[in-house]
Amino acid sequence: MGKDKLRIGELADIAGVSKRTIDYYTNLDLLKPSRSDTGYRFFELSDVEQLHKISHLKGQGFSLEEIKEKLAFHDSSEQVLEKALLVKNNLQELLVLLKRADRENSSIKESITHDTLPVIQALLQLLV
Repeated sequence: MGKDKLRIGELADIAGVSKRTIDYYTNLDLLKPSRSDTGYRFFELSDVEQLHKISHLKGQGFSLEEIKEKLAFHDSSEQVLEKALLVKNNLQELLVLLKRADRENSSIKESITHDTLPVIQALLQLLV
C-alpha cells in the first residue's frame, strides 16, 4: 500500500483513537475516506490532522454537529483562499503582459516618424 494511504487500523493507531470512533466519524461525514474497487476504505495522512482537530474542538465543548459545520466552513474558506491566490497570480501575469504591450506600443510610436506616417496611412488605406 502507498505511503499516503492508510487503512482504518493504521489511522486509528497513528491518531490514537479507536476504529469504532473512525467508523462513527465516517458515518457523520466528519471523515471522508476513498474506497478501493473492492470496497476497502482508505484514509489520507490529512485525516490524522482532521481527527486531532475534532478532538480539540470536542475538548472545547463543541458538539459533533457544530464541529462538522466548523470543519466545512474551514474547508470552504481554504478553497476561497486558494482561488483568491490563483486570481492574484493571474492578475500579476496579466499586469506583466500589459506592461510589455505598453512598452512595445511606445516603441512602435517612437519608430513612426513624421516622414513615414503618410506611407503607413497609405498602406492602411490599401488594406481597407
